[in-house]
Amino acid sequence: MPRTPMTALTILLGGMAAGLLGGMTAGLLGGMTAGLLGGLAAGTAMAQEPAGVFAEFGGVELRGQAPHYAEVGLGVFDLGEEDSAAGRIELKGGNKLWFLGPAVGLLANTDGGVFGYGGVYADIAYGNFVLTPFFALGGYAEGDGPDLGGTFQFRSSIALSYEFSRKARLGLSFAHISNAGIYDDNPGAEEIYVFYSIPF
Repeated sequence: MPRTPMTALTILLGGMAAGLLGGMTAGLLGGMTAGLLGGLAAGTAMAQEPAGVFAEFGGVELRGQAPHYAEVGLGVFDLGEEDSAAGRIELKGGNKLWFLGPAVGLLANTDGGVFGYGGVYADIAYGNFVLTPFFALGGYAEGDGPDLGGTFQFRSSIALSYEFSRKARLGLSFAHISNAGIYDDNPGAEEIYVFYSIPF
């Protein structure tokens, strides 16, 4: 089923995300994000059917080519510490290298903290349930929120969702942000979100 009508929307969202993320990290994250979103837009223009499953192990599927997803989540940032309300948006590209897909995201909390990130994800499915690990790096501006030691941060997350018949997903995700010790102080922060993903 062709997906070319979404090309303009993808490029528009890509430009917005690249501008925001690039400004936060003085070009480093912006360049990476532009590359990821460029691949997303190019893949959308190809208008090919998703291949579906990269590998299967006893009913557990490691997903290959898939729809692109736009995801919105609401939850808590710095869980167990400052507990500030937060929201995030993510774009996940369905045109994967084997089973790894590109993704970018932007989150903000009610203390004025903002984090933009980009990385790779995978989908592991069993029936209608999908487990999604996501590893990323990005730039953090703390605002009045927690000091995470510096701008450059790593983010790892795991999400469990239910996939409906039209491929939309509803789920829960948990994430950890850390600078991995590249700064003197590395307090880290945890996040939890309820999210909804829309395929396109």
